[in-house]
Amino acid sequence: MNGLGEHRLEYETVGPFVTHVWLHHRHGSDVYTARPVRKGVRWIRPMMLSKEEQAKYVVCVKRINYWVAVLFMVGAFLFTIPGFLSDSYSAYFDIIFCCGSIFFTSAAYLQLIESINKDITNPELFRTQRCHWIRIAWRPKNLGYLSSVVQFMGTLLFNVNCVAALFAVTPVEKNISIWLPGMLGSICFLLSCAFAWLEIYRDRSIKAFRSEEWWIVWVNIVGSIAFQISSSVAFYLPQTGDVFAPEMASGYLTFGGGCFFIGAFLLRVEDIADTRKFIGGEFVQ
Repeated sequence: MNGLGEHRLEYETVGPFVTHVWLHHRHGSDVYTARPVRKGVRWIRPMMLSKEEQAKYVVCVKRINYWVAVLFMVGAFLFTIPGFLSDSYSAYFDIIFCCGSIFFTSAAYLQLIESINKDITNPELFRTQRCHWIRIAWRPKNLGYLSSVVQFMGTLLFNVNCVAALFAVTPVEKNISIWLPGMLGSICFLLSCAFAWLEIYRDRSIKAFRSEEWWIVWVNIVGSIAFQISSSVAFYLPQTGDVFAPEMASGYLTFGGGCFFIGAFLLRVEDIADTRKFIGGEFVQ
């Protein structure tokens, strides 16, 4: 339990990771869960913000939420679209994937910034609600942060994978610079999903099959599994330099991209729903 002037913070954890914060004050207690705080739909009671200050704070945070969703949707669309094109356009596939990976990385970076600044494990969050952005920090007890930072690393590996596809020539070069980063990037995506699931699974406000947050996490889990399968069978045969199972690799890549597009779209649905709750006063203490 940490002191905060006349207020006290008590943390609820899963192992070393914080999922809930209890804020004890002279009027009683309030509980804050990790994802709603990270998404900016909860403001902290000690600040007692005016309605205008609350509105400014939420608008500022919502702006980053919007771009995270849009950039992920564009990136996922670009990873999906080659699966619906004929082989006559195959010369452009690697360029399309490369562009998609850039959008993925941009979205992942913004999400990482969001998780750093709306960190439920950081007592400073309970002292200020100014909308300013710290760009580099270490938040090892924050599951949302760990999910975001691992996902960001995965997108960087996909950047390497996609750019190398434009230049690698021999089977050995392809396996080292294309297949291996793709495999590691897919593993990062799976690990990121595991952290995202741990962040929400004890949040009683998130209902299985009924909450946008639940669907976002599980659609992304399915997409990450599809990406992992695609990467696993996309290694290059040393004898010919051909992909081991090109149709399987392409099919699961397309399916995984479609899952990520749905997950990104649901981020917008979640954001709109949270805004309505905010306007309706549901998040007011």
